[in-house]
Amino acid sequence: MKKPINVLMLSALIATSPASADIAFNGFASIVAGATTSSDEQLWGFGDSDYFKPGSLFGLQVSSDLSEGLSVTAQIIGRGADDWDPKFEWAYLGYRVNDSLKVLVGRQRAPLYMYSDFLDVSYAYPWITPPRGVYDLPLDSIDGVSAVYDFELGEFSSTLHVVYGANTDEINAFGETIKPDFDDIFGAAFTANKDWLTLRAAYFTAESTLPLAATQPLVQGWQMTPFAEVANSITLTKKDTSFAELGFQLDFDSFFIVGEYTELQIKDSFYPKEKSSYIMAGYRFSDKVAHITFGQDESSVNRITGTVPYGLDPTLDYLKAQTDGLADSQANDTNYVTIGLRWDFHDSAALKFEYSDYQDDLDSNADAGLFKVGLVTVF
Repeated sequence: MKKPINVLMLSALIATSPASADIAFNGFASIVAGATTSSDEQLWGFGDSDYFKPGSLFGLQVSSDLSEGLSVTAQIIGRGADDWDPKFEWAYLGYRVNDSLKVLVGRQRAPLYMYSDFLDVSYAYPWITPPRGVYDLPLDSIDGVSAVYDFELGEFSSTLHVVYGANTDEINAFGETIKPDFDDIFGAAFTANKDWLTLRAAYFTAESTLPLAATQPLVQGWQMTPFAEVANSITLTKKDTSFAELGFQLDFDSFFIVGEYTELQIKDSFYPKEKSSYIMAGYRFSDKVAHITFGQDESSVNRITGTVPYGLDPTLDYLKAQTDGLADSQANDTNYVTIGLRWDFHDSAALKFEYSDYQDDLDSNADAGLFKVGLVTVF
């Protein structure tokens, strides 16, 4: 009950703020229904029941111009997947230094992807949600400081967004709900646009700690052997982590193409380098957009027990087998095709239809088909 009361208190404080401040309220919503084509299939949170909660959300953004370059912005979102528990996604102060430079301090969206700025606003892009493989980092916001610098680079209108901060939000990882610690998140995103062409690149680093309870027996076991260094690769504590992204968009009015590629790596660990990509082609006609997306996600096995031979000791053999199994479980080789149609039947609302065919080249039992319908709006 505490969080809804806090939201009401925030609204009351805003309502009683000085009359000189310009206050703007904006909202957005996605009502999404989805179901897999078979009762034993699960894909991206959807199955053959609980059709609405995994993809639906309501959001409210409040912003105020405090004059002389200072502004404040807060964004609250309630997601069906979280039982509609409202959460502050953004809460930051902004200061416009000049026409080219703006500084943000507080909780803000990290510019990881091409659609990061409006990641939750489905009305802003063709899909119901952006391609899951690329847009699947366990964090998308940071608590910290950033600077956004707009400038001209030759004939390109360019933006450089530099951020530094941290994140300790609770996440689901490796089948557990944990409270990680992402420290010293530092990086930048660069975007350049000229007429029909947009190019983008981003690179971020962090020191990551993920307290996984399931791996602790393995860690303790290896620590009591001559191969204690293996335990360091299982324990995800203060690990150097990197994330890279490349993106582009070609927009020729009616016809457009968008693509992104990402890499995620947790160094010196059992977790392999994760590579994801998609390319989407779309066509606008009348008040509709038809689109098709091809996506691929892959990561190879990163076994960390190469220096440990079999046959020395039954306990070592057991630890090696269990650790190799942990590494093997992180392998991924999947691809999907999504076809969709967006219909802008209203000035502030759109109806979207999508079908995704998902193939797992390592486990055919994980293959699935998913049909989704979304009613999205801004207000």
